[in-house]
Amino acid sequence: MSKNVLNNICTSAQKDSYSWALYFFKIDKRAKQPFKTNKVRFKNDIYLLQYARNLLNATKTYQVDQISEVQDYDGENSKVSCDKLLLTNELVSEQWKLFTQAVTTSSDQKIKGKINGYILCGQPSEDGDKPVTFVKVANPITKLTNKKSVVFSANANDELDLITDDVCRLYLTVDFIAYEGAMYTFNHTFETVFNLEKTMAKVKKGAIDEIAGTNVFSNVDTFKSLASQYKSSRTFITLKPERINRIKNKRSRKAVADMLHLPLDSNGNFAITTEDEVSLLIRYLCFKIFQDNETKDVLEANTVTKLSIA
Repeated sequence: MSKNVLNNICTSAQKDSYSWALYFFKIDKRAKQPFKTNKVRFKNDIYLLQYARNLLNATKTYQVDQISEVQDYDGENSKVSCDKLLLTNELVSEQWKLFTQAVTTSSDQKIKGKINGYILCGQPSEDGDKPVTFVKVANPITKLTNKKSVVFSANANDELDLITDDVCRLYLTVDFIAYEGAMYTFNHTFETVFNLEKTMAKVKKGAIDEIAGTNVFSNVDTFKSLASQYKSSRTFITLKPERINRIKNKRSRKAVADMLHLPLDSNGNFAITTEDEVSLLIRYLCFKIFQDNETKDVLEANTVTKLSIA
């Protein structure tokens, strides 16, 4: 899909009608509310406005302009596209609600311990413009003087004085953007923020149950046992009804079995008995395996992109 939405964000949010707020956040996955935030105060408000505008310009030039398109999140990243994931998607919906709640209830009380990242929120005052949120997963607080170097600054008398205070560094890159009910991610750091490893395990279990529920296996317990050993949970993100429905049809199921060289029993059901056979079927159902219509070669793809050809 087009990356115009990202260009529009970087352009429209430059307006004077946008006000900006910055929050630091810390993650504690053991807590019921895993996110702690604090609102950052600036001595001069113009500093944050200048940073926001610089970030918008840099994001457009060095991130948006460098990608070819936006594609639906499929657990992979081609590095030439930006992934889109709806905030209502089961992978992130629960964690996103907690994330936004932490921002809404934030105070200016300093967070103790290491900061995991920061959130820049843009709120428009004009009708028609939309709120936008930029998230960077990196600790902005650093010590210039450390074990590897000693840093000095010149004072009013042109004398060098040791810098011992913490320094805040805000980057001119963003990891993901939230806008109009969707998340646009330039990498997979959001997976760590929103604990997707745990959520993907649930998605995997649900997908295996859905496949098993098609009643197309000689021994469904064998299938479920072997499928549960499949290592990559993210593969199941791209499971769609189209191919599930295909194997429900006896004739289509035989075509799939012939293509993947999978055994069928006398009733035309999958007689799967090995991890390799289960792996082939799972990857096919999750759009990781295709057959070239011209050569009939069976191909594997890590990422799937639907081309828009007029």
